[in-house]
Amino acid sequence: MRFPLLALAALSTATPALAAPAHIATPAAPWEASSEGGVCRVQRSFEAGGKPHLIILEQNAPGPAVGIALAGPSLGDLRSDSPLRVSFAADHGGFEKKARIEPNREYGNVAILQGVWLDTNKPDPTAGSGRIDTATAEGVEQITVSQGGDAVTFATGSLADAARDLNDCTAQIMRGWGLDPAVQYALSQAVTADEAKFEYPRIAARNLRSGPVEAVALVDAAGKATDCQIIISSGHADIDAATCAAMTKARYNPARDAAGAPVASFWKARVSYAATAYEAQRGTR
Repeated sequence: MRFPLLALAALSTATPALAAPAHIATPAAPWEASSEGGVCRVQRSFEAGGKPHLIILEQNAPGPAVGIALAGPSLGDLRSDSPLRVSFAADHGGFEKKARIEPNREYGNVAILQGVWLDTNKPDPTAGSGRIDTATAEGVEQITVSQGGDAVTFATGSLADAARDLNDCTAQIMRGWGLDPAVQYALSQAVTADEAKFEYPRIAARNLRSGPVEAVALVDAAGKATDCQIIISSGHADIDAATCAAMTKARYNPARDAAGAPVASFWKARVSYAATAYEAQRGTR
């Protein structure tokens, strides 16, 4: 069962005490890894109160953050209008994170968390392409989400093996882009965009088509985009095409290797196109 996840959002590091877990889901099967559709994913079945539960960790490009989907009927009291408190150990104060809570036919409910670091120390986005820190993943004991007096704990144990599987998968993605993972992990500076202008396609605006898009620009050592690939589609060809057109035309500061020399790398962007009455009107002119 695949839940679409989007990547990379900021974390809050406030640490008030967690509510006592009301539900505990225990493992019912080993972790399973896959790379369906070019998306790296590990998932594991759990059980709580005799009901099936599921965790999915997912990445669509290399990086230290993951998308997390938690599924099961125990999540039924959680709401999207308030952030969840997320914790990775019994003595971890946790952080607040907005989640998308949706009904699911097979599992009852699913909570989708975008762009989660397994540590609340957010990496420097200019310091390199990065990967999930397996040492930090080793220290994970559980994933607990709570809201008000409601809490659900997935007794995951260490996530080191899951992190390694995701890192291996995203390394293969980089090889497919013609990039050497060893060079990318050792970058002293990642690609930065000096100028990128995203314009809402006029016909899309007129027809109230909208949605988030995630794309990757491959950038050479001279700072020029040589290719653009959509990694999460908006579902609309014209919006996807406009996103790649903007990223291909953008100006970039190239990545630099461990010695400070410019090298080829990639730049990832997430763009949200929101159709409003104003945008629709503007699109007809």
